[in-house]
Amino acid sequence: MNTVMELIEKQGFDCVGTCAASDLKVLEEVRHMCEADRCHKYGKTWACPPGCGDIHDIERQMHEYSYCAVVQSVGQLEDEFDGETIIETSAKQNERFYKLLEDLDAAGLGTEVMSLSTAQCRNCKTCTYPDEPCRFPDKRFVSMSASGVLVAETCRKAGIPYNHGKNTIAYTSCVLYN
Repeated sequence: MNTVMELIEKQGFDCVGTCAASDLKVLEEVRHMCEADRCHKYGKTWACPPGCGDIHDIERQMHEYSYCAVVQSVGQLEDEFDGETIIETSAKQNERFYKLLEDLDAAGLGTEVMSLSTAQCRNCKTCTYPDEPCRFPDKRFVSMSASGVLVAETCRKAGIPYNHGKNTIAYTSCVLYN
């Protein structure tokens, strides 16, 4: 447990909080939001619905863990149309999160954790979905929302803000571990 948190702290996330893995609730309504296809990935990758699997199976897997560390990168926008900062903050979160996963692998903990990201999996330039099996099923990760997890509630349970105030953007991921 200490090693996981030490590796998380090393990444420099702007906010880190923890809660019990059992605090994560899976809601069908959250999964249904994916069907609106705002990110244009619905039905196109193994990491997004329906390819990522049944949310009840994901929930059972999540509850095999004891702890959940919630990590965020937060950006301060010049105004509500500051697309540059939005993109930079998203990239920063993804970079930190991927580095964390690499460090967990290097520490021999890669198979001991479950990660839920802020965005879709980016392990392959082109996903094989649905024609061939996922090339890296052990490295594939699903977003919190695709898993049916309500991010705002998870942040509240972990003791960190979901909304950091006017003209801010926050990207949230989590790692479950024992």
